[in-house]
Amino acid sequence: MRRLPIIIALLLLAACKRDVCNTPIGEVGRILLSDYAEINNIVGGTVVLNRGHRGVIVRCESFGHYDAFECACPNDNDVHMLPDDDHAAMTLTCPSCGSRFELINGNPLDGSATSCPLHRYSADLDGYYLYIY
Repeated sequence: MRRLPIIIALLLLAACKRDVCNTPIGEVGRILLSDYAEINNIVGGTVVLNRGHRGVIVRCESFGHYDAFECACPNDNDVHMLPDDDHAAMTLTCPSCGSRFELINGNPLDGSATSCPLHRYSADLDGYYLYIY
């Protein structure tokens, strides 16, 4: 019975662990899809917006469905990650730590930032506008 309070205290301390995947995010807003030919219903097309914390990469996953991820490296939030291709990127690579992330789900592939995925923004298509928040 004496061990029960110690076990409870340890569980509470573990629950209070700081989240190391706390990537800063910024305002994104809406974009007029016709202004971005790279992703305007081009499956696999990507574009990097100068928004968010260090940029936001938007990828057309399938017709009418878009994914948006923060370009700040979870390992170093001040580093802007770069897509592996200008218009059909499948991964983002951090030029500082070398970590790579896939753009289908934001999961890390390799490198020192393998414990945290990319921050995923919500992306909703409403007529001609893509709302990213």
